[in-house]
Amino acid sequence: MSKKHFKFQASSTRAASGPFTAADGAFGASTKGGGAFGAVSSSPLSYVYEPPDLMSISEPNTIVAFKNLQKKDSTTKAKALEDLVKYVSSWDSKDGVEDVVLEAWIKVYPRTSIDTARRVRQLAHQLQGMIARISGKRFVRCMPDVVGAWLAGLFDGDKMVSRAAQESFKQTFQTEEKVKNVWKIYLGPILQFCSDAVFKENINTLSDERTVSPDDALAKHARVVAAALSVIQYVLGMRSAKSSGKDSYHGPNAEYPTENNPRETLVKHHIALDEFFNSKELWKLASHSDSSVRKAVYRLLDVSLAKRPDVLDLEMISTCILVSGSSVNQTASNLDYSRILAHLTKYNPNIWTDFYTGTGKKSATKRLCHFLGKGSQGASSQYWDEIKTLLLHVPMSVLIPQENISDQKFIIIEALRDGISSRDEPRSNQRTAWNTYLEVAKRFLSCHDVDRDPLIKDSIMPILIQYISPSRELSMWTVSGSPQSILLDATQLCLESPPTFMEKWIALSKSFIEEIQTSLPEQSKDFTKSQDAITAKASKWYGLQAALRSVEVSEDIRALLTDTSTSEILSAIALLRARNGKPYGAASLITTAIRSMPNLLPTQQQLSDSLAQFVLMDVPDLLLSPSGPYFIELIPFLKNIMDTDMASRKSLELVLYSSQNPARSKALQYLVGSSCITHVGQDEELLATLISALKQEMDDEATQGDLLSAAIANPNTPPRLSQALVAEIVANLSLEDHQSASLQSLQTVLKLNPTVVKTYDASTKGSPLLAKLISLADSPDAAVSQQANTITNVFRADVSTDNTQGNQAILNIIRRGPETLEAHALSIPSLIDLARKTLHQCDEQHRSTLITELLPDEPRWQDALRPFFMSCPYPSLAVMNPLSNAVSLLESRAVSEAVPFDKDGHSAAFRLFWYTSALVQTSDIFELATIEHRACVAKNLALMLQIASDHLSIKPPHPLWQLQDTEHEEDVVEVISQTQRLTASWLADSSPGSFLHICLSGLMEDSYGTSVRSYYSSRAYISTMTELTELHAATDFHVGTEELSSAKKSLEVFPAAAVISAIQTSAALTRSFNELLAQLTGDDLKKYAKSMSDLIMLNSILNREGFVDSLPSIPKQRLVFFVQRLCEELVKTFNAADSSGIQTLPSTSTLIMSAEIMRALSQVLPALSETYGTFWESIIEVLTKAWSLLGTASDDKLPLIHASLRLYSTMQRHGLKESNEDLVDALHSHEKSIASSMISLLHALRELPDESHQPRKIVNELLARQISYANIAIEPSATSELFPVLGSESLALQESAYSLLHRQIPRSQEDVALDKALSKDYVAKLPEELLSLILEAPPPSALTDVDFKRSMPPSLRSYLLSWQLIFDHWTGASDAVKNDYINAVKEGSYIQGLLHLASDLLVTSRSRPVDANKFDIDSYRPGSEDTPEKDAHLMLIHLYFLALKHLPTLSKAWWRDNTSRQTQVSVESWTEKYISPLIISSELATVSAWGPTQASDPDQPLTVKVSTSTREITASIPIDEQFMSLAIILPPSYPLSRATVSGLHRVGVTEQKWRSWIITTQGVINFSDIGGGNQLIDGLMAWRKNVTATLKGQTECAICYSVVSADRQLPNKRCGTCKNLFHGSCLFKWFKSSNSSSCPLCRNQFSYA
Repeated sequence: MSKKHFKFQASSTRAASGPFTAADGAFGASTKGGGAFGAVSSSPLSYVYEPPDLMSISEPNTIVAFKNLQKKDSTTKAKALEDLVKYVSSWDSKDGVEDVVLEAWIKVYPRTSIDTARRVRQLAHQLQGMIARISGKRFVRCMPDVVGAWLAGLFDGDKMVSRAAQESFKQTFQTEEKVKNVWKIYLGPILQFCSDAVFKENINTLSDERTVSPDDALAKHARVVAAALSVIQYVLGMRSAKSSGKDSYHGPNAEYPTENNPRETLVKHHIALDEFFNSKELWKLASHSDSSVRKAVYRLLDVSLAKRPDVLDLEMISTCILVSGSSVNQTASNLDYSRILAHLTKYNPNIWTDFYTGTGKKSATKRLCHFLGKGSQGASSQYWDEIKTLLLHVPMSVLIPQENISDQKFIIIEALRDGISSRDEPRSNQRTAWNTYLEVAKRFLSCHDVDRDPLIKDSIMPILIQYISPSRELSMWTVSGSPQSILLDATQLCLESPPTFMEKWIALSKSFIEEIQTSLPEQSKDFTKSQDAITAKASKWYGLQAALRSVEVSEDIRALLTDTSTSEILSAIALLRARNGKPYGAASLITTAIRSMPNLLPTQQQLSDSLAQFVLMDVPDLLLSPSGPYFIELIPFLKNIMDTDMASRKSLELVLYSSQNPARSKALQYLVGSSCITHVGQDEELLATLISALKQEMDDEATQGDLLSAAIANPNTPPRLSQALVAEIVANLSLEDHQSASLQSLQTVLKLNPTVVKTYDASTKGSPLLAKLISLADSPDAAVSQQANTITNVFRADVSTDNTQGNQAILNIIRRGPETLEAHALSIPSLIDLARKTLHQCDEQHRSTLITELLPDEPRWQDALRPFFMSCPYPSLAVMNPLSNAVSLLESRAVSEAVPFDKDGHSAAFRLFWYTSALVQTSDIFELATIEHRACVAKNLALMLQIASDHLSIKPPHPLWQLQDTEHEEDVVEVISQTQRLTASWLADSSPGSFLHICLSGLMEDSYGTSVRSYYSSRAYISTMTELTELHAATDFHVGTEELSSAKKSLEVFPAAAVISAIQTSAALTRSFNELLAQLTGDDLKKYAKSMSDLIMLNSILNREGFVDSLPSIPKQRLVFFVQRLCEELVKTFNAADSSGIQTLPSTSTLIMSAEIMRALSQVLPALSETYGTFWESIIEVLTKAWSLLGTASDDKLPLIHASLRLYSTMQRHGLKESNEDLVDALHSHEKSIASSMISLLHALRELPDESHQPRKIVNELLARQISYANIAIEPSATSELFPVLGSESLALQESAYSLLHRQIPRSQEDVALDKALSKDYVAKLPEELLSLILEAPPPSALTDVDFKRSMPPSLRSYLLSWQLIFDHWTGASDAVKNDYINAVKEGSYIQGLLHLASDLLVTSRSRPVDANKFDIDSYRPGSEDTPEKDAHLMLIHLYFLALKHLPTLSKAWWRDNTSRQTQVSVESWTEKYISPLIISSELATVSAWGPTQASDPDQPLTVKVSTSTREITASIPIDEQFMSLAIILPPSYPLSRATVSGLHRVGVTEQKWRSWIITTQGVINFSDIGGGNQLIDGLMAWRKNVTATLKGQTECAICYSVVSADRQLPNKRCGTCKNLFHGSCLFKWFKSSNSSSCPLCRNQFSYA
């Protein structure tokens, strides 16, 4: 075919102007300029155009939007388009669009649709569709002007823009027919638009270089050209999403000719189309710098080649595509470029020869080499497929030029290899690329002119060499990924020259042998690296041989492979013998060779014999060497040439009887995982030895997992061996350090071989496994717990085969669980859950037996409670229980050993209590149990409630629990509360025969005696009967007086008290009470046991609800004699003196009896309210004497203190005092002694903390209430005695001391102020004891873990109450005294601790600062808040408020000096929001109250106005019918921020002097230590003094020009030379700043005149 057949003589003029500008109107399209493609005034895409006429548009907003659309800024354009979209969407389709709006839009749309901003283009297409839809048929006349730009938008490179254009086009032309008609009817304007975009437009016509950057302008031009070319391509019918890879518009299939564009539609444009495709300007775009343009050109050419190849000028194509295209960077377009090269070459290979115009450096071969050497340039693997097509069709004259044939240079092959090995070539392309390489090489080998040997040796064999022996020199030949098929193909190509292959193969084998023999010794640091390299090489080497043996090769080649392999194996055997198995690479070579080539040994007798002898004689001794694992793997492959069982046994024995070391562990792992242990089960001795060895190895967690996996996964493992391994795992579950690893091992066994665990579970040893798993499921270690839960579920679901056996194991766990305290013990919630599930799954037949097992019986309860019945309860518990001081009658026995606890701190008794209570509450087991069993449960739960109640109140030496944190304590309290609710629910039925009746009878029976159990049984009985009476007034459980009489006679106080609580008839109680009155009145009370028993029974009767109300029915004289007798006993007790005549505290037993006497008096005295006598005063004297004699309080004195305070409280009752003048007189006469003794009592109790001691807390709170109710007044001298009480650990005592001091301190300030006024040398001081309490603030870090729900920490409360008392000193104090107090606080640097604590707890340490608006912060009353945390917040906020109010300067200094900027900002913001408004309001109120008093001053009246809303004070002084005035403005964060003073009106003074007065006034305000508004008053007074003194001729300071200085002093330092006066403070500042002592005015040495 002659190349002239394809030549087209193109006119340069036509090419420049564009092929579609012919005057004959080739496409038949009409434009406004007339003619088919007549010239127009400007391009529709050019940025230079005549603006549209907007004057006729009726809507002003639309005009504004169109004007904004003509602006240069893209954001403005986008906003304008958004406005237009909004306006157009509101138009009615009936009215349509105004013609003038339509004309304006048609003019701006094309250039707007190609804007540089994506958002503008997107909105333009959206608006175009809306306008077209609303305009309807009126828009048809506008279509020629916009159709090109609209369709070009479909091919915009941006997906968002392309989608917008598609949607607008589809919504306008909604049917397939309409779309076809658009392409058919407007084909001329479409092609015209594309021609203009490609040939007429350029960077300068599309973009204004003044406002658009060069990069943006280039991108815009490229986008327009690419879109136009894509439209042309679509017209020719090859555009599809599959080829473009973009979300492009999918129109109808437009193959040429197409149904959409029938031949008659396109024929009239064929001349212009031919010119278009033969335009050199078009194909020059193939080397455009933008990839999108290049891709569009290549795809257009591809379509043209398929549809109209006859119109293409191949010489021009060759020049532009092959020559120019290959020289540019084809990144992002290389796939399209390679595809068009392949298609062009396949279409006409002569394009590289006849039509190719380049020579020399531009020759086709060099251009092709240059292109191939770049690689895929980021393209996918399809690139290499296209390259393969290309190189298989390129003429051989181009692949091997004539000049290279003689030199045997294969530059195409080299270029292809360079491209493949390029650093930028993706690894994912390697397989396809090397396949292409080998296909091209095969074409070269098929050429007769090519010498095969050099080609194979230099271009193919290096692939094999690099694979087998990688080296840096041959790195370019590396095949990545999975190279097996590539290597096999390369090897088969090498076999095209057998001599060359065999020579190279033998050399490689010898090199391999040499490498093995010279491998590094074990002592070398690179030994492992060296051996691993040999192992890897052997795997590749023999893998390649195995692949070669699987294909057709000649016998010579097969013999070569056999000979080389034999030589290599024999060399490896010799090396292993010589170096004792250390070079494991050689062992790996042997194993790999035999495994890869199983047919090698049968054909080589010598090799087989050598290998068998080596395995039998040498391998057993080498198993512990590094080669051991490879030998173990090798043995099974030799079964055809030797007895492998013997070799396996011999190897196993040698390993087992060797010493334990890492090598032995590794050898064992490989042995148990191989077939070597198949027959070990037949040898008992060997099996036992193996089991013992494996158990030793499993103690090491590092080897346990691998060893276990190898043994369990091996189907040849003997059952006994696997069972022994599981047993060892189960044993290790009890060891805390091995739990996680053992669980992991058990999980591995279940995963690999669950049958092993199933067999173990069925054996007698299997029962502990489930117990341990359930226990570990409750582990505090989250990982262990999760593992155990998972395994337990799998175990119970899939492994347990025998339900009976499994249930018995679970039952044993539940029965032993509550009393089990070991580390692996199940938690009570887990036990309860397990018990409930077991009960639910049990059938009716076995349920009664199961209930007996699940509920604890009486022996179990006795064993659990025995340690707690061995020692007496604390005497102080008498304060809280109905038996009061009966605890003193108990017999105590020493506890032999401490009470053990579980991991959570619970004793066995508490675990049993919790388990029983929760199980009964959460199941129906209690209803199903027998009456006797229910009565047993009820009785012991009642006993446990009493013991638990005592242990909650006081922590005894042997408690029920030993908890570490508040959370566990809350759990304990919740258990007790739930049990109390449970027992209360049982009280409905107490009839004879009910379980409650049996329970109460048992408690009554157990209450006889003086044991601790009797004591608690009596208390449980009384508690139950009391609650029973409250809930059910009439009870079925009747007790007669006979039981009471019997108990009284035998002095059985516990059953007697129990009977008293159960007697229902008041007559019986009254009769017993009278008997006891008579006995106690007549006895001398020396018999302690009898007297205490009578008193306890008497008080038990008095404590019966409603009995005290019946006392008036008893003869009053009998009561009087009884009271007098008890008073005599008390007086005698507390007036007793020792041998030296000093009164001392009686014995403990006497104090206990006195306490019981006082309890009786507290109940009886109200019945004698109208009886006069001396016993009233005697009682008061006894109380004051008792309180004074206590000294240091202890727990055994608490019952007496509590009883005495209760007695005093009874006497203080308002009704009692009103009825008896003797009592009133006695209280009045002993007022001071009562106050003194109560303060002594405060001192006595202050050392005892009461946070976890309920009796102490009750006594302390009772004392605090009595001090508060009595309204005790203390002497000023006694205040120092109360300060230590503030440091007490009891909150109640702290509050009591605070209330006394809070009342006393303000009263004493009047005396302090008087002393200060009378003596200038007097300095008011804060109490040293009080200052010591605020010396150190509690560190905030120590308060982070404090639980404020229960109470405030005593240390924090003591510190805050002490500060409250510090600020109490300001109340009623004069300014001079306040100054002394401020100096005291400043000297000790106390305020910093308070402010730091307040800022940390209120602001900085919290995610959200405390809302101070919820509190009344200008006052504080202890206990006013409902929670301790809120109380602490109120105290801190109130103290912060007082600090800013009374110590503003010190507070500002702390805030200003804070090193944390974040703290400064947070505190300032919080203060401004909550505190400053109150401070400002208070101080402005002070100034407002002071202002009116100054207006009538005769010397110089001062008018003061206060504006609260603006925080401003205005002051003015009249001067000659004018006013001199200034303003003081308080900032929002005042007083942290300084107040500012500004002059409003100056009269009669210079600006300098006026400014000096303003600064002085501001200094007085901001540097004054006194707050409360007094500093504002001082500042106004200083300003008035300056004005007054100036008007009177007073000399001003020559430095500050003020008469009064900031420290409110007059000028008093006169220069001896110039006689000028200065302030002392100003003069000092001058000396300091000038570094001299010269006069500021005369400059002479300053000498004081």
